[in-house]
Amino acid sequence: MKRMVPLMKALLCWCVLCEFARGVRAQFPRACSTVEAIESKRCCPSPSADAEDACGARSGRGACDTVRTDTRPWGGTYTLRNVDDRERWPTKFYTQTCTCFGNFAGYDCGECKFGWTGPNCNLRKPPVKRKNIMSLSVEERQIFLEALQRSKRTVHPQYVIATEHWLGLIDRETNQTRFSNISVYDLFVWQHYYSVRDTLLGPGRPFKGIDFSHKGPAFITWHRYHLLSLERDLQKLIGDENFAIPYWNFATGGSECDVCTDELLGGEDPSDPSLISPRSPFSDWGIVCNSLDDYNRLVTLCNGTREGPLRRGPKERGNITLPTKDDVHSCLQLRDFDRPPYLTNSTFSFRNTLEGFDKSDGELDSAVTGLHNLVHDFLSGTNALSHSAANDPIFVVLHAFTDAIFEEWLRRFPKEDSFPEEMAPIGHNRHFNMVPFFPPVTNEEIYIPSVELGYSYEIDLADAGQSSAAFVVAGSCLALLVLILLLVLYARQRRRREYEPLVSSGYAAVKYTEDA
Repeated sequence: MKRMVPLMKALLCWCVLCEFARGVRAQFPRACSTVEAIESKRCCPSPSADAEDACGARSGRGACDTVRTDTRPWGGTYTLRNVDDRERWPTKFYTQTCTCFGNFAGYDCGECKFGWTGPNCNLRKPPVKRKNIMSLSVEERQIFLEALQRSKRTVHPQYVIATEHWLGLIDRETNQTRFSNISVYDLFVWQHYYSVRDTLLGPGRPFKGIDFSHKGPAFITWHRYHLLSLERDLQKLIGDENFAIPYWNFATGGSECDVCTDELLGGEDPSDPSLISPRSPFSDWGIVCNSLDDYNRLVTLCNGTREGPLRRGPKERGNITLPTKDDVHSCLQLRDFDRPPYLTNSTFSFRNTLEGFDKSDGELDSAVTGLHNLVHDFLSGTNALSHSAANDPIFVVLHAFTDAIFEEWLRRFPKEDSFPEEMAPIGHNRHFNMVPFFPPVTNEEIYIPSVELGYSYEIDLADAGQSSAAFVVAGSCLALLVLILLLVLYARQRRRREYEPLVSSGYAAVKYTEDA
């Protein structure tokens, strides 16, 4: 019996991993990382043991179909063509993938869309509730922190990453593909890196004016889907479909990072404040995808190997303080989701303001860094560079709050429709497939209320943000009422004075019968 215990544990672990593996959205499914799949450009695996049941076609889940890509023109600085493997994603790798029917989803149509559940994916799943990390119970906090730790230690059972440019993805000498294993959390990091990396034109000749997840309209939808993917990964990993990632309300206006403690996401190392305290479990988190210049020089991609410790930069903050509630409120007053030219110089754009390139009121000021960007600058260290920022677990709760602000904006302006269909930077058009998520998913599919995607926020940004404005409006109304009252009183007093000589003049009481 004692010998059976390890076997039973191993079997249980294997079952959990198999369940966890299904439906996580990443880049390359293992089933489609073979030489045959890459050469045929076909990724249509079966969700069942029946290898011939591509995309679950026999049960009506989906069908193998030609990949649809956005054909509308893009704008911005990227004017090259057919040199970047992210163009018309994912057609440099696959031109046929599973198209899932109804609410079925996943690279093999073996799971449900976000927000749906049941054997036939026809039942609405009660939305999970994302809470403020500072208000989590001790148990909730430990579940979240342990989930992060497990995701860092667990090799992703179903997805791999590409370590070479698409033209060099097959080693012709060994007839093997150049893919690599990676942990669940580091896959999250790799996705972010891959979306912002430079275009590889040759040794030491990168094209840097390209970014599929920042500096354009897709900043919000891309990061929303990025978090959703991690959240589902963590749900599967810990076996709790009701698990929700928390958010960090960074709009304190303070000069201290209140989540940078050993009880939460890691305090400072007393011997080196740029490192994480050895008392925190995050102190041994190695970072990946940090050597962008080396990748460019070698014309290669991040392969997921450790490249140093996680760092934050308190000594570099200077006089930087976090955004304020008023900053959030001002941003939420902007009615246009985005405005031409859909870049970092767009003015009175909610997206550009939330991202942090405009001031909180939407005006452009190159000397000012706001909201999302300001928080990354405040944290500094690993957070300061977009290709490595996701290494820091604070990235998760930071972007959850950024997403909560977008959700409040979407509630206020549900019919606002300025997400551009064309002429945004490459990757940022409304119908562009977001890089590097697989199976393909467009920006438009994520530009919807969070409850339709299976989650909501325990927060009231309307009250928190509108307090100062409410006082201003109330004060203005009160002043106006006082002014009107004074004018009325003044008018009445003046009217009395006009009649005063007729009633109060000092005439002598003379009888008409008396003599003069």
